[in-house]
Amino acid sequence: MSHLLKPWTLDSLSLRNRIWMAPVKTAYGTVEGRVTERHLHFYRRIAEGGAGLILIEPVPVRPEGREHPRQLSATHPCAVEDLARIAAVIHKGGAKAGLNLNHAGRAANPKASGRDVVAPAACACPAKGTSARALEVREIQDILTGFGEAAAVAEKAGFDWVEIQAGHGYLLQQFMDPKINGRSDAYGLDPLRFAREVLDEVRGACRIAFGLRVTLASPDDDAERERLASLLEYGLNLGAAAVHVGMGDACTAPPWYYHHGALPEAPQEEALRTVRALTSLPVVAAGRMGAFERAERLAEAGMADAIALGRPLVADPELPSKWARGAFDEVVACGSCLQGCLAKVVKGEGISCIVNPTLGRPPLAPATTLKQALVAGAGPAGLAAALSLRERGHAVVIAEASGQLGGTFRAAPLSPGKESMAKPLEGFLGAVRRAKIPVIFNQKVDESFLGRVRPDVLIWAVGAEPSRPPIEGLDSLPVRTSKEYYLDGLDLPGRRILVLGGGLVGLEAAEKLGREGREVIVVEMLPETGGTMEPVGKALLLKRLKAISGVEILTSTTVERIGNEGVSLGTPGGARTIPPVDAVLLAAGLRADSVPDGVRAAVAEIHVVGDAKAPRDVESAVREGYEVGAAV
Repeated sequence: MSHLLKPWTLDSLSLRNRIWMAPVKTAYGTVEGRVTERHLHFYRRIAEGGAGLILIEPVPVRPEGREHPRQLSATHPCAVEDLARIAAVIHKGGAKAGLNLNHAGRAANPKASGRDVVAPAACACPAKGTSARALEVREIQDILTGFGEAAAVAEKAGFDWVEIQAGHGYLLQQFMDPKINGRSDAYGLDPLRFAREVLDEVRGACRIAFGLRVTLASPDDDAERERLASLLEYGLNLGAAAVHVGMGDACTAPPWYYHHGALPEAPQEEALRTVRALTSLPVVAAGRMGAFERAERLAEAGMADAIALGRPLVADPELPSKWARGAFDEVVACGSCLQGCLAKVVKGEGISCIVNPTLGRPPLAPATTLKQALVAGAGPAGLAAALSLRERGHAVVIAEASGQLGGTFRAAPLSPGKESMAKPLEGFLGAVRRAKIPVIFNQKVDESFLGRVRPDVLIWAVGAEPSRPPIEGLDSLPVRTSKEYYLDGLDLPGRRILVLGGGLVGLEAAEKLGREGREVIVVEMLPETGGTMEPVGKALLLKRLKAISGVEILTSTTVERIGNEGVSLGTPGGARTIPPVDAVLLAAGLRADSVPDGVRAAVAEIHVVGDAKAPRDVESAVREGYEVGAAV
């Protein structure tokens, strides 16, 4: 058996394995910070899935330290009662419960708290576009008291572990960073004073086991390493039982903080190795640890005593139990895309996942009336609907017009920086295969087919067609849709390529073409590219595109005419002509067609889902398909 899957005694805790859940923001709370049923469903499934210790989402010790409007509260009068509900479901599932205590400092969200953003000294948070004022000494004392009171709340609520957030660019690390802490008082002259006092408060307020979460901004910075080593030594002497090592800074390095899939793994392992050498405390490694081979390699190399999984448990709460029984090919893996787990939290809609639409929901109940269901289309929406229909007990058949499962989801891993998306795609398709849902390939759903099959209910998930703008001269050149280019393997001939549309598909195609050595001109009619893209992934993509010399992006621009003499453009500054292009890629959006009248007449109950209803992203398609299947 793997070292990671064996029982582990840590301080006073007996854990069933060395797999933790990292604190993942859910945005499932009320605006007052109260616990909801969504929290209970979310943590129940993860506990039942086999994790040893579950660190629930970060809890601010003072209201001004909040990061988002639906963050849980440790200061609400009902905090003990509320948090005890979460601890109870975690314990019932066989796991231990931990509470992550934090104050965001300059990374706080003033819209969430209604208060000033505060930090050791006046400074800005570049990633969030906010500015903080300097803390007064009395306010520092209030925050210190807050850490102690929150720790006491954790103990009264039945938690087994308290984790102090001392990294990721939050308040403790801000005090420890001379570039941010410009104070001239005792808290500036001794950058570790505040962190030490926080540890003292926590240790004095509760007797449950505790640890620290830390990050290194620069592993080769001697002074930073010395400060961190001193803090860990102080924590060890106070009885800290482990150090939980992440990476990144909420204000200056969000991609590393969220461990986007496009980033290399080597810098993270360098930072982990550095922290390992600084302390004798057991090290818990966090950040893209969802691949068993990688986690096992780090453990065998002595770089980690345990691992913490955040998004991998969001994608598949049963991952630990699947690892334990050797069912590695059954894991629905995380692709580190951040499309649901970050974007939805930022919007206050609650965490979601592109391959796990069950988050925060109760188990599906068996259907009271069993039906014969036909799903038209094997893209993300259709497959999600088929899975939930089958789980409820309905008889399900999928009819797919092409010869493959997955629809446009199959294109996700084909762009640079998105190779990690192959894992969730295969996991999602694997779940469909294991459910043994019959699939009829190369079958269009029309009146004739429906007359033979006669389903009780039809899920119309046929997707959408690319929009073809009415541009003069467009037909004079080779034109490819994004589907033809990515999935059908139809190349774009020539050297100069015009990409119509600067959304996700257009930008990713531009990078792919640019890396092939093509000259690429992206034309976007809106003032900004990227549309509704997840912000961290968008920033990384635009940064990579900027480094490719052959890619030009034109915003607030329309294509008026394509001819042998060049491409005529409409811009805010007037008409402009650029040199001729050799081919055109259509990435200017999709168009959903209505359900044919004959199809509507053939089936009494029809549900339209995914892009067939309205072109959107994969997260929306999967969620919508699941919800329709759950309601039939």
